[in-house]
Amino acid sequence: MTAQFDFILIDDSAFDLFIYEKLIIKSGIGNSVRPFNSAQDALEYLASEGENLPEIVILLDLQMPGMNGFEFIEQFDLLPEHIKEKIRIYMLSSTIDTRDIDKAKASASIIDLLSKPLEIGVLKTILIN
Repeated sequence: MTAQFDFILIDDSAFDLFIYEKLIIKSGIGNSVRPFNSAQDALEYLASEGENLPEIVILLDLQMPGMNGFEFIEQFDLLPEHIKEKIRIYMLSSTIDTRDIDKAKASASIIDLLSKPLEIGVLKTILIN
């Protein structure tokens, strides 16, 4: 049986949120999927759930209006340790800007930068192996 994870998806594209949610559930790796089209809303959710959060995998879009992926990470880093230790963040982007790639790789909070469109096979390999 495939390992199942709780996911939070953060992306300003309703289409991407819909597709990724369906792919994650259909693949069998998603126990639950909570989509957010606003990074700020996702941060507020994490802070409000606090101790009640299960272990979560966050798929975070880089380019978003309002609060982008890096701004989310800056605020995420301010959350209490008991919240942060339950969360694994993978940034999603179609960027070819080496500054963005280097910044993502340098962040202690970002496990990896994954290319858009997200390939479920790649995600399964990363999470399960």
